[in-house]
Parts: sequence; C-alpha cells; structure tokens
Amino acid sequence: MLEDTLKFVIMFSGLWGLIGIILLVVGIFIINNRKRKEEDCTVMTNGIVKDISKRNDCDYDNVYTTRWNPVFEYKVGEETYIKEASYGSSRSKYAVGQKVEIYYNPEDHNEYYIVGETLPKTVGMVFSVSGVGAILIAVISAIVILL
Repeated sequence: MLEDTLKFVIMFSGLWGLIGIILLVVGIFIINNRKRKEEDCTVMTNGIVKDISKRNDCDYDNVYTTRWNPVFEYKVGEETYIKEASYGSSRSKYAVGQKVEIYYNPEDHNEYYIVGETLPKTVGMVFSVSGVGAILIAVISAIVILL
C-alpha cells in the first residue's frame, strides 16, 4: 500500500514539478532575453510600423487562430532594416504608418527592441508565475498525499 502511494506521489508530483520547472525556465529565458536586448541595444532611432503581418496558427485540436505581428522599419545610416516581430497578438496594438522608438544594437543592427512594448515581459512573467504555481502544486500534493 505504501509502495503504491509513493509511486503515485512520484508520478503525480513529479509530473507537476517537471511542468513547473519547464515553464519557469522558459519564463526566465524570455525575461532575460528582453533584459539583454535592453542592455545591448543602446542606440535610439525612429521607426515606423511598415505592415501588420497576419499569421494563422493551428493548434492540436485543429482550431485556427489568427495573430497579428507588427513589421517594423528603421534606418541605420543609409541601411534600411525591415523586421517582423517574433510575437503577435489577437489584436494589433499598432497601426500601419505608426511611428515607434526603436533601440538597436550598435554592433548588430538586426537586433532591436521597441520602446513601450510590454508583451515579451508579460509573456515571460506569465510563464514564470505558472511555473511556480505548478511547482507549488507538486510540493503541496506530495505533502498532503504522504500525510
């Protein structure tokens, strides 16, 4: 009986713990990536929203969702850069032609971030908090089951 209970705890709590660790690591990676960009991208330039790219994604249940990724254009010297954001949302907060402040990396002009863009930090926080929650579920369930 005790052996079966231990197996269940290890499987149930272990699964929740593993999910939590994965979510937490992804969240920390996203947050650190944004912080690194803010440290590396130190030169400001004005840019515009050149386009809003429509992406249709299909999930595991064959449900299609549409997300809108902004496409930014900015100049460094005589060179023009056009970059589609790696993130999108169900409703774009940008309009074509809208002016944006862009910070780029003076050593790699392809690396940039948009002033006021909070989505990457928000996504990172959601992953991190979800990861901590799953880890807490793992720990609390193990304690409750074993008591």
